[in-house]
Amino acid sequence: MLSCSIEARHASSAPGAISSSRRSRAAKMAGLIKTLSGSLAAALGLAALPVRERESQRTPALGAVRLTANGDCLSVAATSIDGSIRTGVEASAEGEMAVPLERLSSLVRHLPADAEITIAADDKGATISLGRSRFRLPVIPLVDLPQMFGLGEITGAIELEAKIARDLFARPAFAITQEEARYVFRGICLYNAATNLVAGASDGVRACFVCTPAATSLSVDRSLIVHCDVAKIIVRLLTNATGKVVLRRSDRLFGLDGANFALATKLIDATFPDCERATAGERPNSVLVDRTTLSESLARFKAVADPLVKTQRVILRWGADGLRLNSHDNVEDLTAEAVGDAVTAIQLPHLLDLVGSVRGDSIRLATKDADSIIAVTDPDDASFAAFQSSLRVG
Repeated sequence: MLSCSIEARHASSAPGAISSSRRSRAAKMAGLIKTLSGSLAAALGLAALPVRERESQRTPALGAVRLTANGDCLSVAATSIDGSIRTGVEASAEGEMAVPLERLSSLVRHLPADAEITIAADDKGATISLGRSRFRLPVIPLVDLPQMFGLGEITGAIELEAKIARDLFARPAFAITQEEARYVFRGICLYNAATNLVAGASDGVRACFVCTPAATSLSVDRSLIVHCDVAKIIVRLLTNATGKVVLRRSDRLFGLDGANFALATKLIDATFPDCERATAGERPNSVLVDRTTLSESLARFKAVADPLVKTQRVILRWGADGLRLNSHDNVEDLTAEAVGDAVTAIQLPHLLDLVGSVRGDSIRLATKDADSIIAVTDPDDASFAAFQSSLRVG
């Protein structure tokens, strides 16, 4: 856990632009850093942003990390065309430098975690020293670095426990589409509904919603959509975070601030559809089954699935005798509590995702009839709900 804090900056700025204070090519690079390789490796891992190869070739500075002395800490900052991250690490540091993030990160990951390393840089290059070992990396001119993103005018904000915030981005993620062209479904949408903050994701065939009580408003509409690549970074930032974090938005940007990091990113320019309206309705036929039992059963179906069959379908039939699963002549009966009778079908990979997203001991499936949307809920967790379009049974 880092003890140094990161100051969040929300001043208005043009992302990716060069600030007026850094336009002079006379600026000289001079830096000296002493820190533990394991601590620096962790900070670099948090600050890493996805940069497309074409972008990095056109603008090498997009693959850089800026290391800046900040009191008893070292500020570690990276910026892509879509966002920026600033984190920190305890270090003895002077001045600042910019080096290729991926190459430095790869190097320090292969050094002993408890070893103290020294990084000295000038305009000619950076030297990383450990005992009698010396390694050289190129430096990137500070004036070439894109400006850190600034949110500008804040239109909504909410403070949450880090674990709750992480779940908002992690739990619905399985439902995000893999099709790049369907950009409205390529991320996590956050919006306020009644007294809750809701995180939703969908690929048009399935949808998942996770909610948490909200004391303040973050987004009054469905225009706050965080791209799935950034959502993964957010989960990474929050996995070991403790305490509270603050989520903020402006017209086109989203920000997440914790004690040891600050992130700002572009939003997907779209409005997320009202999937909840499409998934509303009564589903009188339901079945309650042990989650682990169902998960193991599906794993067995997956193990014997014919790889030449493109669509692996599971037919679910429930009634007074329990739950029967049938997939391409493979059959298994499970003990379950049924209300009403139903038969429906789901793709095996989708059903595995749905069961995996539930955390409680039991899982409830409910539907109206064979052609209706299937609802997946956790009897012990009212904050979670998922929905799946059914396949033709016949």
